[in-house]
Amino acid sequence: MVKIYSKTARRAASQEMKLGKMICGFVANAMSALDVLAASFIVLRDGVGDATISVAAEQEIPDIRKAFGEDNDVLLAYVVCQKWIATKFLLADGSQVMPVGTLVTALQGIENKTFYINGMSPPYSTAKSVRYVVSQKDKKLDSTNLSKVSWALCHDYPNWTGPVKLTALVQMAHKLGELAGGFLDYGE
Repeated sequence: MVKIYSKTARRAASQEMKLGKMICGFVANAMSALDVLAASFIVLRDGVGDATISVAAEQEIPDIRKAFGEDNDVLLAYVVCQKWIATKFLLADGSQVMPVGTLVTALQGIENKTFYINGMSPPYSTAKSVRYVVSQKDKKLDSTNLSKVSWALCHDYPNWTGPVKLTALVQMAHKLGELAGGFLDYGE
């Protein structure tokens, strides 16, 4: 059985930084509510641009680790999902777009390991991929292939018929934020 914990918090428009203390509280509450002790933890962070990836990681990772309390042996990976990028993929001869759901791991960023998941192809243009930037990954997680984990999570949507490029958890969090933001009390 899958259990999901969700929580919203009020933030000013376009305020995507300094979420560490908020995330720490959410993680601690989720572990308590779901009655679990984490052995490893993957953060899929949305809303962070190239210039602020390292800043967000430096601000948030220490607070996330605090959520685990005395158990500092929890393995952590911090992955930024970037949806609004201009990278598009074509076949080598340029005749067609890459197939839907393609996982691209050969392109790497300057500072961080990256991978891309190619989404649906619109009929008159190329698909926009999602770039996943691995900002931090504990050494003991080296055997864990985060690109394959993320790709698998893209196929975990309930009642979804088509291919996707964003993990279900990130998409559901985005949708929850969108819906909660439309309430007068912001879902609180």
